[in-house]
Amino acid sequence: MIGTPVQKRVNNHQFMQEIRRLFNQEGKKSVTFIVRGFSMHPFLEHGRDKVILAPPRTPKIGDVVLAEIAERRYALHRVIAIKDGIYTMQGDGNPKRMKERFTEEKIVGVADGFIRKGRRVMTDGRKWRIYSSVWQILKPFRRILLAIFRRM
Repeated sequence: MIGTPVQKRVNNHQFMQEIRRLFNQEGKKSVTFIVRGFSMHPFLEHGRDKVILAPPRTPKIGDVVLAEIAERRYALHRVIAIKDGIYTMQGDGNPKRMKERFTEEKIVGVADGFIRKGRRVMTDGRKWRIYSSVWQILKPFRRILLAIFRRM
């Protein structure tokens, strides 16, 4: 059937290599995949939401980036700081102490959008920017808010 998505399970490192190959060799403009993990909760739900990943580019603070944070270890988190070519990112659902650092060449891709509950939300849209800004402002209260979200 034309246009039917292909679903296949592979380990993370193989998956990241395949994404890089699609962007580099085939010139793909985006790759969409289902979110695995809970570190971006409450914005992205494990096994339900999808990421629309664009090829690597220089990220800005607030961008959600998929990067290699250690050898064969990857994370999809929000960039929270940039200093001297070192990017710091943190999952929206992670405690303050859980941060990762990486350099630009470790970027696999940058999220251009998400599919949440079947609806497409683009990261350059007003709704996403407001959502992200409010969540950043609420950083001191995240532990409390996350505890509430988990109970819901």
